[in-house]
Amino acid sequence: MAGGVGVLATALATSVLLAPAAGATTTTTDGVNSAYAIAAKGLLGIDPSPYVTDEKGFEQKSLATLNVPGLAQVKLLNASAGAGQARASVADVNVGLGVGKPLLTATAIEAECEGGKGTSSLAKAKLGDITLDVTAPTNTTVAVPGLLSVVLNKQTKKDDGSITVTAISIKIDNLQTLDIASVTCAPGDDDNGGGETPTTKPTTSTSKPGTSTPTSTKTSSGGGAGSGAGDKPDANGKAPRPTPVKAHLDVTG
Repeated sequence: MAGGVGVLATALATSVLLAPAAGATTTTTDGVNSAYAIAAKGLLGIDPSPYVTDEKGFEQKSLATLNVPGLAQVKLLNASAGAGQARASVADVNVGLGVGKPLLTATAIEAECEGGKGTSSLAKAKLGDITLDVTAPTNTTVAVPGLLSVVLNKQTKKDDGSITVTAISIKIDNLQTLDIASVTCAPGDDDNGGGETPTTKPTTSTSKPGTSTPTSTKTSSGGGAGSGAGDKPDANGKAPRPTPVKAHLDVTG
């Protein structure tokens, strides 16, 4: 690594800014939100610090400073996760890698995500002689071929819809990696948590149970034994003809 790092400072002046690359997709998923301010692997290692997850509810941790001689010095490390979001930030960043000129400096670096979407931002950040934008397009790469690869606003989508956002991810000579401000968020709940299914109100009848509409039967006004069709007016509204009734009258002398 020493040979590659020795050339690094001068090579940065001629580094190449590449177009954003498509984010990778992985199958790893943990279903929770998490965050850490810094982590490193390789010749010099840093466990994710401070690391938080909302697996048991909202969690927040901070460190005043972290110094790894020959690799990096950062201050005000913060990480929080919960309520569907995660955030990580650091301040006064100086990544030196043992060379005289710092590889990376910044007054602040931050990443955050919520519901499967994420962003990152940089304040007064420089990579060698290159001034970095406050907000870089997703997966913007600054490369020194054969020596260095730096991805700004690195975003990785997982198969379950969750996302990991790392503000700055550095890989040096295939021997050392360094991630600064990294967060992971589970996908958003688009169906509102599968809330209660609406129910239909039963139709209310206007009549009371057990009752029926009464019907009336007309009777003859003549008081006779016959009733029925002869009691009703005809189609022209005329009174009905009387129905003869046979009767026997006794005759007396």
